[in-house]
Amino acid sequence: MEQLTFIEEVQRISISLNKKVMTEIKERLLSQGITPFQYHILLIIGKCSHIGVTKLAEEMRVKPSAITPVINRLIDLELVSRYHSKEDRRKVNIELTAKGEQVIEEANEIVQKMIAHFFSCYEPKDQEQFLKLFKKLDANI
Repeated sequence: MEQLTFIEEVQRISISLNKKVMTEIKERLLSQGITPFQYHILLIIGKCSHIGVTKLAEEMRVKPSAITPVINRLIDLELVSRYHSKEDRRKVNIELTAKGEQVIEEANEIVQKMIAHFFSCYEPKDQEQFLKLFKKLDANI
């Protein structure tokens, strides 16, 4: 395949897949009362346990000021709580509440079932090959 054609085709497919997958994810997550951005934040908070706002913003690749309104909304939804660090009162930490943990568990199940459905038409060897190439792409970006 000619290089330009390959690049154009990858670009076209990437845009198409992103639109389809994100639309599906958005619809499914909204049934849990959260947006994809909020879901991503909750995943990071869950993974890091007690994370600072600055570190969370770094993980999300946004400024802390962009995270604050989302955190406020997640607090209103009772999915996270905010508290000052005992070591440094200037530092604000975020943690999942029990309700937040439940929402993440349910949302993860929904997203994982959706991904399993997307790949159900492929043989296990094709799934393994896709995963191998996907990991390689991720490592090179």
